[in-house]
Amino acid sequence: MIKLAGVFEGVKIYESQLIGEGHGITLPELGIFLSSDSYSLKKDLWLVKHEFGHILQFKEQGAYKFYTQIGIPSLWSAIQQNTQKNHLHKNHPVEVDANLKSYQYFNSPKDWPIVRFPIFKKD
Repeated sequence: MIKLAGVFEGVKIYESQLIGEGHGITLPELGIFLSSDSYSLKKDLWLVKHEFGHILQFKEQGAYKFYTQIGIPSLWSAIQQNTQKNHLHKNHPVEVDANLKSYQYFNSPKDWPIVRFPIFKKD
């Protein structure tokens, strides 16, 4: 159901059929959880890098702040995307911040998919 797919930048990557394609969950002390084949078959390395941005947030904020100010708001935003017509989870400030941290960590790649993983806050 959940399998270890490898290690990325020192973080364990798990894959599960329980997670929808293109989605991920980061629990920093455990690792990054993705849909099947996202990492092992290199189907979605941009998602891996986005989720790694949450690891960077955790390292910067610590556990308490990460879970209360990033994790819970992110989870709530993901739920809202499924229940509210015009809510885009990718534009939530904690998601944009994770993207920006990852973008900077990986030396501002020119092919960063900004539409999918925005690095600028929307007003």
